[in-house]
Amino acid sequence: MTATASRRTASSAPPGSPVTTYYLLAVASALLVVVGLAVVLSSTANLSLQRSGGNPFTLFMIQAVALGIGTTALVVGSRMPVTFWKRVAAPLLLVSMVLLVAVVLVGEASGGNKNWIRVGPVTFQPSEVSKLGLALFLGVALSVSRRQLTTLKSLIAPASIAAVIVLALVLWGRDMGTALVIVLMVAAAYWVAGMPIRYFAAAGAVGLVGVFALLNDGESRGSRIDVWLNSENCDPQGACMQTLHGTWALASGGLWGLGPGMSREKWGYLPVADSDFIFAIIGEEYGLVGTLLMLVAFGMVAIAVNRLVRRHRDPFVQIAAAGLGAWIVGQACINIAVVVGLAPVTGVPLPLVSSGGSSLIVSLAAIGVLMSFARREPGAPEAFAARPSVVKRSFAVIARGRRG
Repeated sequence: MTATASRRTASSAPPGSPVTTYYLLAVASALLVVVGLAVVLSSTANLSLQRSGGNPFTLFMIQAVALGIGTTALVVGSRMPVTFWKRVAAPLLLVSMVLLVAVVLVGEASGGNKNWIRVGPVTFQPSEVSKLGLALFLGVALSVSRRQLTTLKSLIAPASIAAVIVLALVLWGRDMGTALVIVLMVAAAYWVAGMPIRYFAAAGAVGLVGVFALLNDGESRGSRIDVWLNSENCDPQGACMQTLHGTWALASGGLWGLGPGMSREKWGYLPVADSDFIFAIIGEEYGLVGTLLMLVAFGMVAIAVNRLVRRHRDPFVQIAAAGLGAWIVGQACINIAVVVGLAPVTGVPLPLVSSGGSSLIVSLAAIGVLMSFARREPGAPEAFAARPSVVKRSFAVIARGRRG
């Protein structure tokens, strides 16, 4: 590219700094991961002592290993070109579908949901991979057919078929929380692709019928709804124990919290304190300030995704970013709504924060994809090329110091 062409490209870029999206994602993910790692260490120490016979770091080390793998995936993924993510979308989705079928056949159940595959001493949740694969595939499929989404016939396309298959396989394992997140992803992708509102209304009506059918099909789901609607009448030592102690944890934290590692609810009072209800432990140990920091971090991710949708010229990036953003931010909203009592217990973790290797690895990989998109935002390649790397700046400072 000539200098004149480079200046023309830069001048045609949207207003504002083209690297803001990239750094919003980097700072937000760092905040979430660091706080999450600290709270996972705190909330799993007692359970590790019981399981390992004296080592309080057993479960924390598993999370740390997952963090290392996920960080590698983020760094490598952020350097990949957009064309790479287009090429791997279909194979990744196909692999995730095969793994979801394997879950149905030989998977392990936990909390009433069958969504785990055991690989040696560890378990893996293929539905996490399906989120990433589906978001990328929706980007590929809808970017091609987005101008034909005005008729009902055009909606019966590869994107819709793939979404229905993934959703059916997840629901086959009775994981309604993950299914809800997938619905949010699909809705966001189709919204950005430009599907008419009348079809959203029709899909919403069908979805409500399906939700009522699923609630009546499972006893555990119905009991969770009943606990949420009639919390004042349920057993505080039984069905209401989790939501009640989650509220107590948030309340006892106050403004500044009890301090790192000082949670009382983690000592067997709050079930799955390291995963589904980790936001309550954050509130207990770091107070209102800590919970607001988490909300700000997820807000930064939402702003970054919105910038990608509005500023990027590639329809694939716009649609895939919308799906990935709906996954990360939407799932966070569901998890937090459960903890504060605005929704029944769904069993979905807090992305990038909760304990769980497969969730952390794939969530960091998704952030890496978004950062890859951000590096190709109009004007961003030129801005990054004009800035020396951190390594070069470090050597330059050392050299100046020696000369001085």
